[in-house]
Amino acid sequence: MKQKLNRFGFTILEMIVVLSIIGLLLPAVFSLFFSSLRAQSKVLILQQVKSNGDNALNVIESVTRQSGVSLHSDNPPSITNKVCASNGTTYSAGNIYILDKNGDWFSFYLNNSAIASESGTIGVQDLTSDKVEITNFPLTCSRSSQTSPPLISISFTVSQTGSPGRQEQEATLNYQTKVKLRSY
Repeated sequence: MKQKLNRFGFTILEMIVVLSIIGLLLPAVFSLFFSSLRAQSKVLILQQVKSNGDNALNVIESVTRQSGVSLHSDNPPSITNKVCASNGTTYSAGNIYILDKNGDWFSFYLNNSAIASESGTIGVQDLTSDKVEITNFPLTCSRSSQTSPPLISISFTVSQTGSPGRQEQEATLNYQTKVKLRSY
């Protein structure tokens, strides 16, 4: 009578096939995992840059539109340094000081690569965090006619740079808008 042999284990060919499949799949899985982490890091950095830019732009727009009465080239604001007060005038020579309804002044400017808000009553406050850098922040004004309010042009670039050369650590957004004074 023949006895049936029970074979337990794997042949060498089966082991080679399994190891080669694992050898091919494992790097692909790690590559997907690390590229997902890099993409998530880029999204978080972009979110931080966008949050800082949106906040600064919203504050500048709302305060200027709601409270601004007249625009001036120097501090303290007076009749002699009023800008964009008559038709066809423009001003782009430097800081713009804005006089509000209560007779107080405020201004926005670049302070060590951050947008700062300064007023006669509160002092200086940065509108952006130190984790982002602001470049190119010109404020200009123009007035087309005596019956229209002055128009302030606001533009700036917000960027955050991590390790130099690593694209997933860099994000830059450009902001640009125009604001008309409501009370002039």
